Amino acid sequence: MTMGFAISSVILYLFQPLIHFHETISLSLLWSVFAGVIWATSFVLFVSSIDEIGLSRSNQWKNLQGPVAVILSLLILGEVATTNPFFALLAASAIFLSALFFSATSKNEKHIDRKGIYLAALSAVGFGSVAVIQKYVTSHVGIYSQLLVWSLSIALSLFIYILLKKDFNKIARSSKRDTFLGLGAGILYLGASLFQLFSYNYLAASISFTIIQMNTVWTIAIGILIFKEIDLKKYHKKVILGFVFTIIGIILLTFARK
Repeated sequence: MTMGFAISSVILYLFQPLIHFHETISLSLLWSVFAGVIWATSFVLFVSSIDEIGLSRSNQWKNLQGPVAVILSLLILGEVATTNPFFALLAASAIFLSALFFSATSKNEKHIDRKGIYLAALSAVGFGSVAVIQKYVTSHVGIYSQLLVWSLSIALSLFIYILLKKDFNKIARSSKRDTFLGLGAGILYLGASLFQLFSYNYLAASISFTIIQMNTVWTIAIGILIFKEIDLKKYHKKVILGFVFTIIGIILLTFARK
């Protein structure tokens, strides 16, 4: 996936003569290197949590990245001037309650559930921190250079991780289907990242990044309908409440921008 993301980011950057973007390279881009290391670590934690508690539940705990990004954006980026912290934090809290409802649908043993939750929650701290760095770099450098440096940093970080884990043989034995799915996911992630960075030109990170948590709708639907992770007949009330609090969080954001 990270190879697909890095390669497509390089190709996009080479289209500079056609896109006509002009970005000044500065030391601020070093933050993107740091962001790549954090993102790669968070991604490993998130994927590990999926193995423990499934995609639907782990994604909701990972979406605590929203509250983390909100708090850090208000404190570090000084977005209190453009964002109402009361409504922003209410929206983030709604996402947290949504995660609790979906976690309550688990049939797994408690110690396994807790391990998966801890892994996903740790990934949330990392992803939320990356969002704040991205907002800063977008404001001081731009989008395309940031994507290039960030994606290459992610790929290099995970290459080192695989090297330390000695997992090259496992990757070499991957089926063509898995390889193409990973590369395709990386290309799709380029699109998602590009739109996210563009949104930072128009919205505060505390608002934009929380809206992005709407990926919950698609992720949970996939987890329930395709992977059959949650018994919808048995837990339909909790699933509905989880969705309701997700929507409430987004609605609250309409009041968050000053």
